[in-house]
Amino acid sequence: MPLARRTFARVGFAALAPLFTPGAVRAQPAPMERVTGDDGRYSIDLPRGYTTKTSPRPDGGTMLQYSYMWKDAVGQFNVISLAVVDPPPGSTKQIDMREAQRALAARYPNSFLADSRDVRSGPAQGVAFSMTVNSNRGYGPHTIAMRVYAMGGRLYEMLAATRVEDRDDPTVTAFMDSLRILR
Repeated sequence: MPLARRTFARVGFAALAPLFTPGAVRAQPAPMERVTGDDGRYSIDLPRGYTTKTSPRPDGGTMLQYSYMWKDAVGQFNVISLAVVDPPPGSTKQIDMREAQRALAARYPNSFLADSRDVRSGPAQGVAFSMTVNSNRGYGPHTIAMRVYAMGGRLYEMLAATRVEDRDDPTVTAFMDSLRILR
């Protein structure tokens, strides 16, 4: 009988082992809300608590920016942002997506392009790319993921900046996959 008891005990502990085994804990995305642009041309999911800022541009256009910032598990800041850039009234300027990509990359010295691909959101053409940036503030390497779309002279710039370890954060993924350009 002692053998049978030991076998039962091993089976019993083996059944409970998954409950006590430490494993990777997957972070949950921040609570999101659907935001539709005032003119109904786009919608996006943003974390509750986002901020907005509208500012005039030197060319006579305007920029509306939605932003959300949070601290990760080690206390570093992550940020996601959507900038909707409208051209000045009457502008017929066409946007070159690769030039827009080069201009955005130039904002981040000491960076290198990790990947780049063409994307679409509804009728809008775009480019998605990511860069690895060495922080000048001693925080180590960061990933900056961007998607840039153009439609009818309007430019949509999406940005997610995180530590390299946090590049797959569920809030970032939910945000980056949510922009819908409708017209």
